[in-house]
Amino acid sequence: MQGLWRINQRIGEWRAMRVIRQALQVAYPFILVMTLISAIGQSCLAANGFFFRIYHIGAWLPGLTLWRQAFQVMGLVVNNVVAVMIAFTTAYFLARAYHRNGLAVGLLSALAFLTLNVNYDMLDQTRRSGGQFVENNLGPQGIFLGILVGLFIGWLASWLLKRLAGWHWFMQFTLTGRVAWLLVVVMVLTVVIGYGMSWLTTGGLNGLVYQATRAMISNPGHQGVMILAVTAFNNLLWWLGLIGPVSLAGNSSVTALQNLATAVQHDSVWNLPHPITLHTLGDAYANFGGAGMTLALIIAIWLGSTHAHYRRIANQTFLPNLVNLNEATLLGLPVLYNPILLIPFIAAPTVNILLAWCAITWKWVPPMAYPMPRTTPGPLMAYMGTGGDWRALALSIVCLAVSVLIYLPFVRLLNQDPQPEEEERDDHAA
Repeated sequence: MQGLWRINQRIGEWRAMRVIRQALQVAYPFILVMTLISAIGQSCLAANGFFFRIYHIGAWLPGLTLWRQAFQVMGLVVNNVVAVMIAFTTAYFLARAYHRNGLAVGLLSALAFLTLNVNYDMLDQTRRSGGQFVENNLGPQGIFLGILVGLFIGWLASWLLKRLAGWHWFMQFTLTGRVAWLLVVVMVLTVVIGYGMSWLTTGGLNGLVYQATRAMISNPGHQGVMILAVTAFNNLLWWLGLIGPVSLAGNSSVTALQNLATAVQHDSVWNLPHPITLHTLGDAYANFGGAGMTLALIIAIWLGSTHAHYRRIANQTFLPNLVNLNEATLLGLPVLYNPILLIPFIAAPTVNILLAWCAITWKWVPPMAYPMPRTTPGPLMAYMGTGGDWRALALSIVCLAVSVLIYLPFVRLLNQDPQPEEEERDDHAA
């Protein structure tokens, strides 16, 4: 553990890592608001929301349509600019680290990110489709690309300003002229890249990355080993900021539908045709709070953390984690790019899948057959998905407890880290 701590400290000293953590810290309040809005909207107001169904909210809440529209608008406003903010803040802090104009470089990065996510189909008269931008890439799904663009533009602009500072003709320009010159360079570069990507995919550069990752890991079949590999790799991608390449919620998959048909026909969840699937293992037992079993991380922080910053984030993000929305937790602690939390982030779901695999194979627990809303609290997912079988609930509690135990040593190791509190004091001082 001490060796892991030393690795964490070395990585934390990297300029790029310090910049990323500062950028995530600035974006966290916006992500928190977005996830709280999404948690209420998706679980309490959506027709397939867990609490909407349990408490029959549609039968007694007046103006339901108006409430849905209000939460949808609020969610869209914040959600559609998250990645743009990440691109801006990453370049801003990197430029400041190089002693350059942070605001100018940050705006350049935001414009570059938007240029890479222009819907180039709109320029073609024969195939106009969609909006002006690839909107999915502007939300949490674009965090990884936002970080890459911010680092690249922050470095490129700072490097150009340094190299060109020795050129007499360039220094004759005012600040406005120098920024305009950099804008031309950045826009030409990103337009060429974005337009070139449009010939490969309609989803932009970010869409190309997601398309490639989905092709690699979206078909685990019925093999437990493949399901383990897919889940581990998927969690690694989440840790890198590639949010949701593969959804563990397999309610609509062919195997899930066949399991459901068998359960309905025989009025039993035993002897299903496909007991071992990504849905019956991952979605049922390895996704409490979202990817990485982050609900267990929240509980581990409550039990083992003495760090005020982590405890505050855990309290603020508990409700979204309860309904399996963990973006705020990923950015707030942060879990993203944290080498200490990477190990339990992958290990906890893996161990849970192994436990569920054994329990279902040995017929100690029936597999999950009935489709459940995505916002169903994690520990209740398998219980309700098996029609209320107490053994599924017991296994869920065991999986949650084991995951908390896996996270605890790493959470306690993070008690040595004063960095988040110091960064907050620095921000207030600035």
